[in-house]
Amino acid sequence: MFAKFFLTDKKFFVFYEGTTAAGIPLNDGKFGMLYGNHIYIVMRRRKMELYVGFDPGGEGQFGWAMCSAEGERLRILHAGNADHAQNALLAVKSRLPSQVTITGAGIDAPLFWVSNGRRNSDLLVRNAIKKLGSKSPGGTVQQLNSLRGACLVQGPLIAKLLMDEFPTIAITETHPKALLYLLGLANKQNPPNDIGIENLCNYVQADTGQYSEHERDSVLGAVASWASLKQQGEWRDLAKEEQGLLVPFDYKPAYWMPWDLVQ
Repeated sequence: MFAKFFLTDKKFFVFYEGTTAAGIPLNDGKFGMLYGNHIYIVMRRRKMELYVGFDPGGEGQFGWAMCSAEGERLRILHAGNADHAQNALLAVKSRLPSQVTITGAGIDAPLFWVSNGRRNSDLLVRNAIKKLGSKSPGGTVQQLNSLRGACLVQGPLIAKLLMDEFPTIAITETHPKALLYLLGLANKQNPPNDIGIENLCNYVQADTGQYSEHERDSVLGAVASWASLKQQGEWRDLAKEEQGLLVPFDYKPAYWMPWDLVQ
C-alpha cells in the first residue's frame, strides 16, 4: 500500500491505494471514502482561531497583539504599538491571514459606563485583587471619572471598529494588571510590573524578542478573551451583573475575569 498527498484550497487529501479499508484510522477530524480498490482519506484543515488584545493609550502607546490558539496555549504571532484605534486595527488587519477572521478580543479599557461613574464590577475586582496582594487596587482598576481620555474614548472606539469589521467577534473588557493577580501570577512579592511575557508560559508561547508593557498588556487581553471563551477554570462575566449599563456604540460588552482564587 502506498499513499499520495495533494492539497486543495480547502482540504488536505491523502490518497491510499490498496484492497481494504482495514487499519485506516478515521478519527481526529479525518473521514474515509472507499471506491473499489481506492480509499480516500480526507483530513479537513483545522480552523485557525485568532485572538487579539488592545491596550489603548496615547500616541505610540496604543498596544496591540495578535495570537493564535495552539493546543492549551496561545502563540504570539505579532505585537506592536500604534498611535490610535484606527492605526491599531490597520496593524492587525495587515497581518491577518487570508480568509481568516478574529474569534475574540480583549480590550484594556472600560467598554460600558454607568451614569454615576462608579461601576460595581470595578469594586468587585478591586476587592478581589486587594485580597490577593495588590497594594493599590484603586490605582490598578480606576474609577471612570479618574481615567484619561486616551483610555476612556479609544477603548470603545476600537471595540466599535472591530465589530464593524468582524461582526461575529466576542469582545471583552479586561484589566491586565488585575488579571495577573486573579491568575495567581502577581502578589505582594511579585507586582505586575515585574512580570514579563516569559512569566506567562502557561498561557502563551512567545518567540524570542522584547515586548513593551503595552504589548504585554495586549497579549494579556488576548489571553482573557481566549480563556473566557474556552471557560478554563471559573470565569465570571461582571458586565452581566452591572445595573444600568450605558454602552456608547453598537457592540455587546463583556467583562470576563477569572474567579477561582477569589474567596
